Amino acid sequence: MFKRLALATAVSGVALGLVGCDDDDTSKDTRGSAELRVIHASVDAPAVDVFIDGSESISDLDFAESSGFASLFEGTYDIDVQANTPSGNLSVLTVNDFALAADASPTVIAVGDVAADTLEVIVVDETTADPMSDEVGLVVVHGSSAAPAVDIFLTGPNDDITGAAPAFNFAFKDSVDAGAVSADEVRIRAAVNGTVVYDSGTVDLSPFAGSKIMVVAVAAENDVESSASPIKLLAVTDDAQVELAAAGTQAGIRVAHISPDAASAAGGPVEVFATSEALGADPVEVIDAFDYLDVLPSTSTYLEVPQGGYVFDVAPNTDMIGDSVFTTGTVELMAGMEYTAIAAGRVTSSPMFTILPTGDMNRSIATQASVKVVHAAPAAGDVDVYVTAAGEFTADQVAAGTAGDPLLDEFAFPTITDYVALA
Repeated sequence: MFKRLALATAVSGVALGLVGCDDDDTSKDTRGSAELRVIHASVDAPAVDVFIDGSESISDLDFAESSGFASLFEGTYDIDVQANTPSGNLSVLTVNDFALAADASPTVIAVGDVAADTLEVIVVDETTADPMSDEVGLVVVHGSSAAPAVDIFLTGPNDDITGAAPAFNFAFKDSVDAGAVSADEVRIRAAVNGTVVYDSGTVDLSPFAGSKIMVVAVAAENDVESSASPIKLLAVTDDAQVELAAAGTQAGIRVAHISPDAASAAGGPVEVFATSEALGADPVEVIDAFDYLDVLPSTSTYLEVPQGGYVFDVAPNTDMIGDSVFTTGTVELMAGMEYTAIAAGRVTSSPMFTILPTGDMNRSIATQASVKVVHAAPAAGDVDVYVTAAGEFTADQVAAGTAGDPLLDEFAFPTITDYVALA
């Protein structure tokens, strides 16, 4: 359950309150102008809608996303942050009497964890620096409850930090105005007790020259990201954002064998080869002796591979890619993402054998179960899929059409749904 917070005090020098621009004739409004931005940094919270004085102003803001700046009038208003849950919107954070001063540009960041009942908002101001055309104005925010206080090193790409003093140290919910820095290639490293826990690798700031950037450390959201670092960085400009995963972050892939006749057609189990420049010039056998209903490495783990484009070949278990009976097109695997490739269809008849790649969203959201449905049974034809509370309907009632509308109507092979949020 979310903890509901009512705030009516000053935060970071800005008394909490919001403004609206809904006057009938804004051309005659003499109030000063300001800006407001919202960032979602709570890793186990669902997407949220933000209401200003009862009007929905931001919709479906998800984890590691920024709303961008909205131009508003100075004034005092109420903010209501509502979580999107399977049972409807739930008000989870209220900020009453948020006073936005003329020319102010604060950022409201939702941090903490739903499961731990620590969800809250912090308000962070933009840098006070006025960057030159070859500089970037920088504010850094510790927004991950998964990381302790860290030392931050902001250096050139090849600088050794052994024995060096950090640029600063900060803890969860702290922010630091780093001022104007040169818009060159930089490297950001975070260390705990001398051990580097995050390394950005080389980051080119030149595309942001003359701009102000807010960099927020947020939690890694799946096992592939976490194996490289417990955090990643979210770099936010006035109207754009980019995620900076730790250098060396891999892509995750698992493969499910759901083809009912592949083994008989191949004379036994099959094997899978991957060809990619990321792996070198030659094909690599990634799965050996793969049989019907196998999931490899397992139903809950992924093989970590470098980011890149991959071509997969399915062959009889002869250790020879030349015996391939099916070759995919190029499948792009992105660093920090997890994927499932499903071998489905029939080898000897229709519908034809194919590989169905799908991106997996494995962020754990405290208010829901996230379910994706794959139709990988060629013999079933089109089906209706019902999802109800346990015991609510019998199979006979579903068959008789008295169980309400199906979640998926005429669901056909080889369709893969988006994620469905269930209680």
